[in-house]
Amino acid sequence: MNILVVTPFFKHDKNIASVRWTNISTRLAKKHNVIVVSQPHDDMDMSLDISKDDDGILVARINQKTAYEKFAVKYFGGATGDDWQTSTNSAEDEANKNEESFVRKMKNRVLFSSMKSKAKSYARYIVKNVIPKDIKIDVVISSACPFIEMLIGYELKRQLKCKWISDFRDLPFVNTDRHDEKIMKKIMQERLVYADAVISIAKKGIEYLSCDIVTDREKIHHITNGFSMADAREPIYKDDGVLHIVHTGSLYGGTRKADLFFKAAQLARQENPEFNYILECAGGNNETLIETAKKYGEENNVKNFGFIPREQALDLQGQADILLALIYKTTGSFSAKLFEYTLNKKPIICVSCGAGDDGEETGYIRELNLGIAVEQTNPDDVKLLCDYLLKQYELKAENLPLYFKPENSLISEYDHDNIVNKIENLCMSIV
Repeated sequence: MNILVVTPFFKHDKNIASVRWTNISTRLAKKHNVIVVSQPHDDMDMSLDISKDDDGILVARINQKTAYEKFAVKYFGGATGDDWQTSTNSAEDEANKNEESFVRKMKNRVLFSSMKSKAKSYARYIVKNVIPKDIKIDVVISSACPFIEMLIGYELKRQLKCKWISDFRDLPFVNTDRHDEKIMKKIMQERLVYADAVISIAKKGIEYLSCDIVTDREKIHHITNGFSMADAREPIYKDDGVLHIVHTGSLYGGTRKADLFFKAAQLARQENPEFNYILECAGGNNETLIETAKKYGEENNVKNFGFIPREQALDLQGQADILLALIYKTTGSFSAKLFEYTLNKKPIICVSCGAGDDGEETGYIRELNLGIAVEQTNPDDVKLLCDYLLKQYELKAENLPLYFKPENSLISEYDHDNIVNKIENLCMSIV
């Protein structure tokens, strides 16, 4: 088969979002002809680069910003120029609690109109400049979010007259009354009618899509995210009597909170004055995490590495005793961080933030017995996590292995070797 993959991140070492389609594409390329269209490593790089990589994949890195995006980037900031439109600031929230401003609604309409135009021109450019003339594409796979990838997939199906699979790493919105989300939902309803298959990495995403977005339930498939077992590193342990806890990743403007963790650590020290730990963190918004630590008098136990390249973050994870995952529950999403953590063969503390039922990340941790999953809003979980920390610390203090008995047979199901088989079978079934 000739497969065209459109994904914003491919072999971007500093972006965890690149892992899914980097690993799947390189595996597909062993049996099929794969072409990947992605963004440049530098988002502001406007040059065109088309070349074959070490895995024999023709990779096109194209950044075609519209005049509207260039204007937004220049005068309003942000990497793509759309953040200032799709997110209100606190002042606007306060002024428009009941009704979004007319100006914002107009900006939303201009944004999505611009995205539709961009998708058409982008697809035309790909057809003309990227795909060899002697190749007939059988399947286009577009991976979103960002939302634009879905629109490009639709346009490529239309122009190439091939099959189209729309893969959602995350759903681009939750079901609210926000004006921009109403527009996105309507566009998805219009475009996904033409998809030959739709993938959600989260089970709840299937429920959401099948309600009133994708009318044919049989088109929707659950193919989860995963990891490459071949990338696993041998764990490293520090014999110093200190419990090393590592958190890597962004806190996304404070939606991912660490209050429960620091409450539990504070309680652990009250119950055992010798309790000694250090939280080593790397990523974005770590200032928020440090401010939270100060609230509970735990700031001396936090070491901030700031933003570091992904390879360094993986090295830091490898030196941990325990990995801390701060998750924000979102419908149709499943944090890729947990799959990255799983490769380290270390216990995981998963703190889920946000209202509602347990997220799918909670079920993943419990089913695979990877550590402990707690809820930020559940006060009883402070004591639960406190006991867990003390148990692991006591083992570390006695130079004994920490408690960690994962379900390895279940873990292997998430290897990209298994996931690529599902993708391949889906492609063959629609072709």
